[in-house]
Amino acid sequence: MQAEHLVGRDAELDLAMEILRQEGAGAVLLVADPGIGKTALAAEIAARLAGEMVVMRIHGSPALSAVPYGVLAPYLLDLPVEQATSPVAILREFWSQFERRRGGDGARLLLIVDDAHDLDEGSTQILAELVTAGWARLVATSRPRPGLPAALLQLWYDGLAERLELHPLDKENVTELAEKTLGGAVMTSAAGILHTMSEGNPLLLHCLLEDSKTDGNLVRRNGVWLLTRALSGSGESLAEVVRNRVLRTSEAEREAMYVIALSEPVPAPVVDMQVGRDTVRALMDNRLVISSNGPGGPLKMWHPLYSEALRQIVSPARSLQIRQRMVQQLPAEPFTAEGLLRTVSWALDCGDAVDDEQLLEAAFLAAKTHQHPLAIAAADKVRSDALLPRARAVMALVNYVDGDYRGAVQLLEAGSGFLDADASVPLGASLLWAAARAAAGDSPADIVADAWTAAKALMGERELADPAPLTIEGNVRALEVAALAKDGHYEELRESLDRFTDEFAKDGCDLAAHRMFLRAMQCELLTVEGQAVEAMDAGREALLLLDEHHQEHLYLSDFVLLRYTLAALESGDWEAAGTGLDRYAAASASGLIYFGGDIEALKGLSLLRQGRLEKAVELLTPAVEALQLSDPLQLRSLGTALAFYAAAKSGNTQLARRLESEQGATAAGGAYVEALAELFRLAGEELLTTGQGLQKLRDLPEIPESGHLHRQPGILLQNLVLRAELGDVQAMESLRETASSMAGSWATGWASLAAAQLSGEGQGLVNAGNLLAATGMPGPAAVAFDKAALTFDAEGKRPEARQAAVLRDVSEAGLGDALAHDPHAEADRSVPLTRREQDIVALAVSGLTDRQIAEKLMVSVRTVEGHLYRSYAKLGIRRREDLGAAVRP
Repeated sequence: MQAEHLVGRDAELDLAMEILRQEGAGAVLLVADPGIGKTALAAEIAARLAGEMVVMRIHGSPALSAVPYGVLAPYLLDLPVEQATSPVAILREFWSQFERRRGGDGARLLLIVDDAHDLDEGSTQILAELVTAGWARLVATSRPRPGLPAALLQLWYDGLAERLELHPLDKENVTELAEKTLGGAVMTSAAGILHTMSEGNPLLLHCLLEDSKTDGNLVRRNGVWLLTRALSGSGESLAEVVRNRVLRTSEAEREAMYVIALSEPVPAPVVDMQVGRDTVRALMDNRLVISSNGPGGPLKMWHPLYSEALRQIVSPARSLQIRQRMVQQLPAEPFTAEGLLRTVSWALDCGDAVDDEQLLEAAFLAAKTHQHPLAIAAADKVRSDALLPRARAVMALVNYVDGDYRGAVQLLEAGSGFLDADASVPLGASLLWAAARAAAGDSPADIVADAWTAAKALMGERELADPAPLTIEGNVRALEVAALAKDGHYEELRESLDRFTDEFAKDGCDLAAHRMFLRAMQCELLTVEGQAVEAMDAGREALLLLDEHHQEHLYLSDFVLLRYTLAALESGDWEAAGTGLDRYAAASASGLIYFGGDIEALKGLSLLRQGRLEKAVELLTPAVEALQLSDPLQLRSLGTALAFYAAAKSGNTQLARRLESEQGATAAGGAYVEALAELFRLAGEELLTTGQGLQKLRDLPEIPESGHLHRQPGILLQNLVLRAELGDVQAMESLRETASSMAGSWATGWASLAAAQLSGEGQGLVNAGNLLAATGMPGPAAVAFDKAALTFDAEGKRPEARQAAVLRDVSEAGLGDALAHDPHAEADRSVPLTRREQDIVALAVSGLTDRQIAEKLMVSVRTVEGHLYRSYAKLGIRRREDLGAAVRP
């Protein structure tokens, strides 16, 4: 295993080194599941101590576990045969081998024992005696089951050894390991997927990285590594690891693993009948097989990737043979969703017939969990006329998420199934059809017109007056409502929603899909109108309905969730927005592959509104790359505009220019999203070239064609906030008035700051800063406190000024923007110093100490140190003395 696999093991390594270097007896027992890194840690310990001790390695082996002293054979070559069973003679010969290696320098012996759980009793006793006598240090690795041999455990009981249990890596460590292995940044969502799929196992992570690079799934775009589709366990690196592990088991155990991998989760009695209970127990003892629901529960392989790799290893003929032998013993109706997917997938692989209802259920579940190949394969086998529209809807959703919008439209238009309520196709299919048409470039007007044409063709010449929501006409009316929002006609949308709601109530309809749709559209309307708290209430109602009927709807979940998240961001409820975004990966981590760019874009908007600029840049730049590959929520233009603005604001002109050139993509998002994108795009232009964007921002609400949209409070507030951040004093009065009329902590915080700035009172600014800090906006809070400090200082109120400066420093520390830096890394000249960093560096070059700089700028010494440290990183230097040369033109 490579050295970088020691990521996250610093504490264990330091403790092990301390134990082995101490006087007296010392041993370290490393216990972990396969692939966690115990062998790599033992090797690193040996490498570090090789200059101080004589290292002798011993490898446990299942083949030698029944051979007395078998693992010591390489060190017993000179032992007479008649003494091969004498522990004393073996100990003496082993020690003589050590003496030859040691020479005359008096070095101590370090024994490195790998797979100690496979040691024979005699060898274990010899090793334990060497440690007990103080003649040797020991590092032994073992799996939790069957566990360490009794003699080594006795060392622990006697206080002569330390048992260190290694745990899987957390997400942060997985990200670090992946970036070290790949030699570049890994997109946050991709790192999350790698962590989930590998379960923090370094060996499996390495296999995933190697196999994904080989098959082109893991790609690098503008320096960022990201995934293009769902990960699989079919790669050669993983297959090799699994083969090596399988070859170390008996033939009966291999057969049992094939049975379980193909049919998991499988009832334990079924496997017992196939291969015998003792075989299953042996696999469980070795942690190759686990019980999924506690003792006696269904059996499955210890890791999903092992299961998939085993299924790839088994030949089709062997798989069919096992299925024919087991099919009568397996439950006709699997107990879990996982079991259903495995049952249908195995049947399809073997060419067996599957009931249409079961095929459709599996296709639906596979689409929800982003197992796209299985979803397509299962839905494509459905033959029932009654179920075909829903099967096509499932395939259309997969095509849509994969970016094949025209393919999705064609599937949904087959037989006008996207509108036919009698065919049991939910409203979501109609909305998906409209979304696919819009993503392909069709206008809302054309989409609605074509929907009416299709509706008339379905119903013949039937009168279309006063349709009820349950009817085909009702689905078209819903598309009309959605089109109004898409085009930004929110005044008309309110009237249309009122009519739709009245018709809905009048007809006594209780169809969940229509109720969800109504609440989602009300959520969007209220968000745009600046009533974000009410909008979130409507969104929550829609989400509750979605949870109640999660087995019935596909696209509607994305439709509802996007609007709820935007409402939460407008409200300033950052936690609720994060919780909403987490739902995209709730069913499967693979959701991050397809929705990762959209999720990161919305998280970036959240960070910018909180004032966390550096974190926003870190998140948004990779998001742009991901959005070019997958954009099911149609947020590419917003994500690119946000990244452009963040890069320009951080002073990274080179990155900003590149992102500016990538903003020509067709705007496919809704009017609200595209309006936000335009605002951030213009603000970024102003930051790059003064005078280019600010006046356009001022003019937007007055433009005849789009002014009605940009005068909506939910959009106008963002305009005014950006203008305020650009230094436009003209925006302050309007900002105070607009924000005061709105609900939500984001608006309330800015209303307070605008009022305080207009009054010019130091205490008012402090109060505004406290409110902003309390509502999770440390960036604007720091601005408020900074202005308060300057105001107090100008009035000669030094104690108040210093207190405000302390509050500012606390807010700046809360931004979490300090980045860890490797002092040996080369300077990244593409990331310039911020204005504050430039000021502090200039004062440092002039000869002022950190404390003098802090007093001059009214900041804490810690703040000065932090800015200087980040400046060293950007300038590629390691000492204060090098600052002058680094900044000299």
